Amino acid sequence: MKDIVIIGAGNFGREVAQLVDDINMDKKTWNLLGFIDETVEKHGTIINSNIVLGGFDWLEKNRSDKLFAICAIGNPRYKYHVIKKVSGDGLNFANLIHQDAKISKFVEMGNGNIICCNSFISVNVKVGNHVSINPGCGIGHDVVIGDYSSLYWNVTLSGNVNIGEGCEIGSKADIIPKTNVGKWSIIGAGAVAIEDIPDNCTAVGIPAKTIKFLQPVIS
Repeated sequence: MKDIVIIGAGNFGREVAQLVDDINMDKKTWNLLGFIDETVEKHGTIINSNIVLGGFDWLEKNRSDKLFAICAIGNPRYKYHVIKKVSGDGLNFANLIHQDAKISKFVEMGNGNIICCNSFISVNVKVGNHVSINPGCGIGHDVVIGDYSSLYWNVTLSGNVNIGEGCEIGSKADIIPKTNVGKWSIIGAGAVAIEDIPDNCTAVGIPAKTIKFLQPVIS
């Protein structure tokens, strides 16, 4: 089995630990060492049978080409900055894919992705790096999902949808075919996007309308 740590000991971190357990029930794959979290008060505590090993300094001390990591942070902007801090030589990012997810063999996928149970990914889809796809999502043909994006529960992306870098798509949101969602934008829960959404904005409602613009992400 391969050693892995989960970056982020919050709510999503607990769910990703469960995902690791589920994968191992089907096939022994991962040896979960514990969580990495910058919250000092959590260090040494046990969360659902898994220890919080420490902060980013633990990664620096234990960095190895045999150690894998996964970032269990839902907010794409925070996820982006955390990954930038911990990335470096000797740290590998795993893809965690639940055995009950249905994924076409014609999908291109980067690294550091989380694909939860009962999600469906159709043909000729491109998934970037550090993308989170929560349970029950449906991804149509020829969809592109940019790096650091997070899709929450039961999101539907119809065919030829383009999700830009760092997008946050709320639960039960629906993006109709050939729609583009601009980078670092947020689609509210239950929204239906029927036209292109610009960069760096929040859009809500049916149909989805922009209600505010957000500060661009600075690398």
